[in-house]
Amino acid sequence: MTSIDTPPRPAPHRSPGAPATRTGWRLAPRIGLALAAAAMVTAGILAPAAILLVAIGCLGAVTAIVAVGRYGWRPAVLFYLTSFVISTVFENLSITTGFPLGHYHYPGNGLRIWHFPILVGLIYGLLGMIVWLTTSTLLDGADLRLADRHDHARPINVIAVPALAAALMTMYDLGSDSAISTINGTWVWENGGGVFGVPWTNYLGWWLVCYLIFQPFALLLARRTRPLPVRVGGREPLAIGVIGYFLLGAASLAGFVTAAPGTTTDLGGQAWSLHALHETLFTINLFGTIVIAALAGIKLARNDLAAQPRDIVDNHE
Repeated sequence: MTSIDTPPRPAPHRSPGAPATRTGWRLAPRIGLALAAAAMVTAGILAPAAILLVAIGCLGAVTAIVAVGRYGWRPAVLFYLTSFVISTVFENLSITTGFPLGHYHYPGNGLRIWHFPILVGLIYGLLGMIVWLTTSTLLDGADLRLADRHDHARPINVIAVPALAAALMTMYDLGSDSAISTINGTWVWENGGGVFGVPWTNYLGWWLVCYLIFQPFALLLARRTRPLPVRVGGREPLAIGVIGYFLLGAASLAGFVTAAPGTTTDLGGQAWSLHALHETLFTINLFGTIVIAALAGIKLARNDLAAQPRDIVDNHE
């Protein structure tokens, strides 16, 4: 008997430069995520009060790279621009009238648009993309299916994704605002409030403002008639957002562990125990943001992304 050699299969065709481009879009967020985690650990040891700012800045920069790779330059830039404009308008409105967040102000100097610090406006977008990717994971990759007119869940997702994303933003704020304002004084609530110096109106207002940020982005993705220029699809970009959301919640551990004895007093005259404040915020994050991140991580590990023959659809007919 003579053996017959099976001819080798031809290698799949790839356009010149494609592997390097795809590898670059995958590698940059991985490196950035490692640097962000290292920066958070360093800040937690040397300057616990600054850990949330460091976390948001580093993780936000990483997810900005992911946003460009997943949605393209134009949608990503429009998202960050919309976040900045809407947050600036509503924060200034609230500072001057009390609606929708409550009465507060930002002490100190720095670059501002009227009463609102520019840096805080930028943080809205950086934090928002982390939350958007986490929400898309919870809803089985709904972000890339918003434009699929053959998807029966599309009308629901166009509203559900931004509404849930705004809730996740508010959940993060619930576990951090009291430390940032009542202790650090980054912004100050003029009449205090029941949540360790923060009024309940802040959380309702924050949900509203964040929803108004996310909804235009959802509509933008839903109205596309051309495929998204996705360079990095699948689970990896979503995983980066989920890890970022987890780290934001875990950052409260530094304040809990290093909490000093004593009290702090809000402008309403109410004294609050520093240890009780940090203990409560850590507990909120432990069973809030961290649980949400864990649930999203489990969905990624099980590959619960909805089975789609076309992750990126072209509805141009």
